Amino acid sequence: MSFDLAGETVKTLKDKEPELFKSGQGKRFMLLGAVGEKATKGGTELMLSLVEFDRDKAIASVVEGQPVISVWLDQIYQQIALKLKN
Repeated sequence: MSFDLAGETVKTLKDKEPELFKSGQGKRFMLLGAVGEKATKGGTELMLSLVEFDRDKAIASVVEGQPVISVWLDQIYQQIALKLKN
């Protein structure tokens, strides 16, 4: 994942679920790989789209050989809070 793509993903997450960044609570999302026109500008045929987490879609994408990246910020938030506490 490029820095630009990561930045776009964070911005999209903030727009879709602003509470997630304040409290660590909210929906879970995933980045699904897909072939797309937009992706070619970055030099690759692969495009990642941010969607609400769906286990069946994730499994289907993996079976098709497409990447799936879970974006469960609630888990990341909890781990960071635990580490800061210690």
